[in-house]
Amino acid sequence: MKRFIGADREQTMLMPYDLGDWLPESHLARFVVEIVDKLNFNDIYSQYKGVGSTPYDPKMLLSLIFYGYSTGIFSSRKIENATYDSVAFRFIAGNHHPDHDTISTFRKRFLTEIKGWFKEILLIGKELGVVKMGNIHIDGTKVQANASKHKAMSYEYMKNLEKQLEEEISKLLDIADKQDEQDRKVELDIPEEIQRRKDRIQKIKEAQEVVKMRAEERYQKEKEEYDRKMQKREDHEKRTGKKPRGRSPKAPNDKPNEKDQYNFTDPQSRIMKTQGGFNQCYNGQAAVNEDMLIVGAYCNNHVNDKQEYIPTIDSVPQRLGKITNAVADTGYFSETNIEQCEKRNIKPIISTAREKHNSYLEEVLSTECEKEEASSPVEKMNQILKSKEGRQLYKKRKQTVEPVFGIIKEVLGFRRFSLRGEFETDCEWSLVCIGYNLKRMFKLAMQ
Repeated sequence: MKRFIGADREQTMLMPYDLGDWLPESHLARFVVEIVDKLNFNDIYSQYKGVGSTPYDPKMLLSLIFYGYSTGIFSSRKIENATYDSVAFRFIAGNHHPDHDTISTFRKRFLTEIKGWFKEILLIGKELGVVKMGNIHIDGTKVQANASKHKAMSYEYMKNLEKQLEEEISKLLDIADKQDEQDRKVELDIPEEIQRRKDRIQKIKEAQEVVKMRAEERYQKEKEEYDRKMQKREDHEKRTGKKPRGRSPKAPNDKPNEKDQYNFTDPQSRIMKTQGGFNQCYNGQAAVNEDMLIVGAYCNNHVNDKQEYIPTIDSVPQRLGKITNAVADTGYFSETNIEQCEKRNIKPIISTAREKHNSYLEEVLSTECEKEEASSPVEKMNQILKSKEGRQLYKKRKQTVEPVFGIIKEVLGFRRFSLRGEFETDCEWSLVCIGYNLKRMFKLAMQ
């Protein structure tokens, strides 16, 4: 007869009185508490007036949030529940159970401090010897906004809807006039219906103004790029006496495009192309070192990555050390980015075209790049990428920054922002990167 070990739920036992005995010495929760203890909390403590009920220690609340983001628990309600269910959360909270409203309020109250904590933790990691600089790898990922794409409206649809609402108001006014003349009732609250449509028209007009402002901003950036290209063509013609090859660049338009959109739930989010189609998103950027630590990060609503190369480099704290090479894919390539990168004494390595699949044999058989003088930035960059050193550096991008985004989205499960607005999502993205970094730093420290 087979025997089994059963669960004796009535058996009494003596559990450890010290919460420290419940966790192994090498545990992420202990590491998070130690890192938070090293942070400067003078400005945080000064914001507490010392009146009313005794508040929870900010260090304890921050440790709960950091550990939650490190383990894929982003909801304040789930963090509260974990202080009952999880030994690690119970250890961090010291057997206290702050409610979800307290945790959520703390996160929103000190949202502006998160960017500073991100840099401070990296500097602590440098002191511990786990954060090293040298080459950085840059990439971006689209993260879904806390808004539905079905709440977005195109500029063309706004104009059509505004016209439709104005026609409906005219019809309602006609019905009201006829009702007065015929002294009969209609099953409509006409003044309320008219006011509701007027309110919608007002919101649509405000949305149209925002779209126009965005179009103007886009025009100014495109105009600068257009003027630069035209000046380059003009200089080439003066120098050689020949017209430049290729078509002349198209002049930008300062008017809104018919497909320009505005989201009424989160107006600052944008429709972006993702692997799952078009969604309402924000664009999270990250610079990752060769140890797969995020050394620079921010988030905005820019659809295109081309203008994010230099800001991502600048987001890396200078106190971490010198950046040697800044590697990125073809979405970041532009002559301006190369020039600005070189001014910072950093060597840019940016792909000029999409990578071919199954090109391993071609790379192995290819010889070193020709020593001929390259005439254009594209040709110079192609020479760097064809060199053995350039190929090795660019290849590491797939082993550093791309897996980081995979871990954040697939392992930690962060695929959607909780907060709304560009500033708020920028801070939340930094919080996500802090959570990832703490887990990665812990692993590096244990090696």
